[in-house]
Amino acid sequence: MGTQEQAVRKLGYGIAALSYDKPEALAHFAKRKNISYPLLSDPQSKVIETFGIRNEKAAGFAAGIPHPGLFLLDAKGHVEAKYFEDDYTERMTVAAILAGRFQQPSSAARTEIERPRAKVVSSASASVVKGGQLVRLSLEIQLAEGLHAYAPGAPADFIPVRWTLTDSPGFKSKDAFWPAAKRIVLFGSPTRVPAYEGKLTAVREVTIGNAKALAAAAPNGELTISGSFRYQACNERLCYPPEAIPVTWKLLLESHDRERVPKELQR
Repeated sequence: MGTQEQAVRKLGYGIAALSYDKPEALAHFAKRKNISYPLLSDPQSKVIETFGIRNEKAAGFAAGIPHPGLFLLDAKGHVEAKYFEDDYTERMTVAAILAGRFQQPSSAARTEIERPRAKVVSSASASVVKGGQLVRLSLEIQLAEGLHAYAPGAPADFIPVRWTLTDSPGFKSKDAFWPAAKRIVLFGSPTRVPAYEGKLTAVREVTIGNAKALAAAAPNGELTISGSFRYQACNERLCYPPEAIPVTWKLLLESHDRERVPKELQR
C-alpha cells in the first residue's frame, strides 16, 4: 500500500487481508510484493462463508472466492463500515476510502484554474490506476468574496451549479455529490434559495473500465477524464452571465499483476 498503509495506520487502524489461497501461496506472494501486513489463509472458505461474502457465481478453481471488498473494524471488532462490489472486476480502493470517509485531502492529478469570480481546483484520490478500480474525483471551488452560486434544488428559473463529465468507454461515473447549501434571502424578495458562498467541495466516484475499454480510450497508457463545472455567480443585486470552466484529470494506467504462484502452489 505504500503511503496509503502509512495513512491507515496513522488513523489508528491495523491491516490484514484474507483469501482462500494456501499459506504457502500467500507467503510467496507476500515475499514477491514485499508485503509486511498479515495475509490470512482460509483454504476451505469457512470464514468467507461465515461473513456471507462468498461469490456463488464463481466455479472451477475460483470456487470459494469472496466478493472483493473491505471491512472497517473498531478496536472491539465491531464493523464500522464495509465496502464490497458484486462484480469481481471492480474494486474499491483504500485511497478512495481515505478521501471519502476520512476526508483525507486528494492531491493526485491536481489542477488549478483561476477565474475572476471563482477558483476551481480539481484532484483525484489516485493518479496511477488499474482497470476496475474506483477513483474519487474532487472539485474544490472558491467563490470570490461577496458572491454566491445557486445550489442543486434551486427553483427552475435559477441556474444551479452543475458538474458534467464527457462520456468515455474508459470509465463509468456516478452522480456528483454536493455539500449542504445555506438558504439565502434574495434582494427585494422573501424567497429563500439554496446557495453556496465561499468555499465548497463536490465529489464523484468513477470506476475505471476494463482492459478492452481502456485500450480504446487510452491507447497511450494515460486516461483523460474531462468535463466542466458550470455556475452562475451573483451578488445581492445582479447575476453575472453563466460560466462553464473546463476540468480535466489525467490518470496513468498500470496493468494488473497477473503473475501466478509456482504450479505446485496453485489450486
